[in-house]
Amino acid sequence: MFKTKADRLESLIQYVYQELSKYSNKEIKILNKHNLVGKSGVTHNIDVYYQFEQNGIKHKVIFECKNWNSKVSKEKVLTLKSIIEDIPNSVGIMVAPQGYQKGAKEFAAHHGIQLISGSEESLLSVVIQKQLKVVLPDEKVIGEPFYCLMEKNNDGRVTGAYIQSSVIDDEPLLILCFSKKEAEEIKTNLSSVVRGIDKKHLEVLCNYSDNFGLKLAIKRFMSTEVLVVETQLIRDYFL
Repeated sequence: MFKTKADRLESLIQYVYQELSKYSNKEIKILNKHNLVGKSGVTHNIDVYYQFEQNGIKHKVIFECKNWNSKVSKEKVLTLKSIIEDIPNSVGIMVAPQGYQKGAKEFAAHHGIQLISGSEESLLSVVIQKQLKVVLPDEKVIGEPFYCLMEKNNDGRVTGAYIQSSVIDDEPLLILCFSKKEAEEIKTNLSSVVRGIDKKHLEVLCNYSDNFGLKLAIKRFMSTEVLVVETQLIRDYFL
């Protein structure tokens, strides 16, 4: 359980980049809440940090996470810039799900600071695409063993967000169905689409559930009953 929204976002970013680092030929370890001493002698507490060595030079990547309900201002990006300038061979990335004010975007672009925004699901989709080496599930994916609902954009392509329903005590659940027809029957809006979940997709969902508390549930075949299940049971019976 995460103490704060900030802790949750930092752990998500650490997880995403640790997974992505598996596809690199460099040895990378992603650290959370890491202290670095700058040229000034001041210690900076970095939300998420990793470094790698290339051509004998250590490159450092500094993440600043802002899990706020409002857009990030230019002043916060300026703070990140000062940290980067104090730590040699470093670059900065800011992550803020609610986005950034206009001045923050302009300032970051001028100083080469990368800004990332978007939901947890969209950040996870980056990992899914890399892990499966395909675009997110399309209509050709056969549900072996499940089908579920995903969000689609105006072009009909999935956005990377799995649609969750509240059917037990108003708790958000990702419902897995044994048939495409049953998944279609629980569609609630026009922005949802049924997609098959094969074993590789299911493994990713189980990993995400273990790390970030996504609740998985299975709809019993030809029944309205939905059962919340632990990831270990899913792995034992379906992977």
